[in-house]
Amino acid sequence: TDLFVKREIAFNLSTPEDVIIRYNSFNDHDEFKKAVCKMNPTRFEIGPVYTSRPRDKRTARPGTFNPTKRELIFDIDMTDYDPVRTCCSDAEICKRCWSFISAAQFGYEHLLWVYSGRRGIHLWISDKEAMGLTDEQRKSIVGWLSVVPKDESKRLNVRFGSRPLPASLQASLDHLAVVFSELILYDQDCFASEKGWEALLKLIPDPRVVDALRTQWASSSSSSQEKWKDFKSEIKHYKKESSQRVILYPNGSNGGHYSAIHVPATRRECLKEAEPSFKGAVLRPSKNGSHLRPRRPRADRGV
Repeated sequence: TDLFVKREIAFNLSTPEDVIIRYNSFNDHDEFKKAVCKMNPTRFEIGPVYTSRPRDKRTARPGTFNPTKRELIFDIDMTDYDPVRTCCSDAEICKRCWSFISAAQFGYEHLLWVYSGRRGIHLWISDKEAMGLTDEQRKSIVGWLSVVPKDESKRLNVRFGSRPLPASLQASLDHLAVVFSELILYDQDCFASEKGWEALLKLIPDPRVVDALRTQWASSSSSSQEKWKDFKSEIKHYKKESSQRVILYPNGSNGGHYSAIHVPATRRECLKEAEPSFKGAVLRPSKNGSHLRPRRPRADRGV
């Protein structure tokens, strides 16, 4: 089908110049296998589907060779969850780490989960509407998801007031509230250590509340469930929703990651993962809203 025949596959060769051979395409999997065995690339990158076969790019009329389809790909770095992940850290990933990913679903049906080989998970979405997204639409999806900044040195603007959250965040909160107790308080027990409870205290704007809780927790070995009760008791005149959202809101490296099947520096292979069980909210891009065009694999470095 065109999804394979007109798909670009770039090869990265083991040379001092780190050469990438772009615009390869193949008629079938046997032809692809022979090329891989012959060229022995250190990795290969799966690109978009074009209007014609990528290997015929040189003979295409000017302006007629363009990308038409590309999976919507999310690169989820598990290291972003290290502040609230106690089962693993850095590049390590276990089955319990999947709970952080399963706490968010974006409404698509055709999902391929791939271990990146490094420190994260890649989600390839191949629903028809996702395949046709433009660059602007993909950026809009990423912007919709970009709620919590990654820079831990910056203080988060957490709202404990009575004003309602935006509708999109409220929908996320309703879903996250269901898994917060089981995942954060029980499974990960992320407030049991001083590092964990200090991360929670950073979200509290009132220094008197912070000092009271810090003193109380420093002299006890209470569990995360008990600390959460203390936390709610001390800030009962605030709303608790904001802190739950900050702790559980999904993090991603970028929205349109383009290299999902390769052998990285860790020498670990990217592998399809068993699909986790998901329950929850739905994200459907507006037909009149943003849509993302396929990104080219490491553009401008080909030969």
